[in-house]
Amino acid sequence: MSSHPFRQAARLLLGVPTDGIHHTLGRMLALAQATPLCFVAVTGPDAGEAMSVLWRRGYDRVEAARRATCRAADEQSDVLLVVGCSTIADARAAAASTAAMLRPGGAMVIDAGAFLDQEPRRALCEDLRALGLEVEPQAHLSAELLATRPFSKRETA
Repeated sequence: MSSHPFRQAARLLLGVPTDGIHHTLGRMLALAQATPLCFVAVTGPDAGEAMSVLWRRGYDRVEAARRATCRAADEQSDVLLVVGCSTIADARAAAASTAAMLRPGGAMVIDAGAFLDQEPRRALCEDLRALGLEVEPQAHLSAELLATRPFSKRETA
């Protein structure tokens, strides 16, 4: 993952893995229970690197997501990955602009490893809930935040 030198130094001092996006992406995929059969959308500053890694891992149905702008893009993604955001505002904006692409029952996973304190992650979880996504009560304790798009009452009947 491309990072500012200070962030790289902080990661080294804190013992956070610094060998790129591979481990983070692996944890995100495991959290979303994604398989190579899933349709995966990727957004954020490190989306290009993440897409490359996904293709090498056999995920053929991967696309970049910047903003849901048309009805054809809505509700098509099984998994939406938000990678590389350095601020809560950036992560919030990425999630808000692409959430409509997530199908009902789909999973959004945000790489929140850059946010070392719990309070920013807790605020981000609240923002995800405000978007209509379901987030576990203790999700803010993890470096990767999982949110799911609920099924509507009509779809579950």
